[in-house]
Amino acid sequence: MRQHDLPVRAARNTALMEAITDLPPIVVADLFGISPATAHRWSQLAGNSWAPYLAARQRSRP
Repeated sequence: MRQHDLPVRAARNTALMEAITDLPPIVVADLFGISPATAHRWSQLAGNSWAPYLAARQRSRP
């Protein structure tokens, strides 16, 4: 991308935002090689919370 003068950081951030809206932060952390805390912060910035999903999972466990 740099060879063609494309903004690498902007492309990475866009990909990160797209991923964080579809996947749990811990999965995104592994995919992008970032800390879980950083992935969680990105999730908050994207307005994406997995808390309701986690709460439902805990309620459904025997």
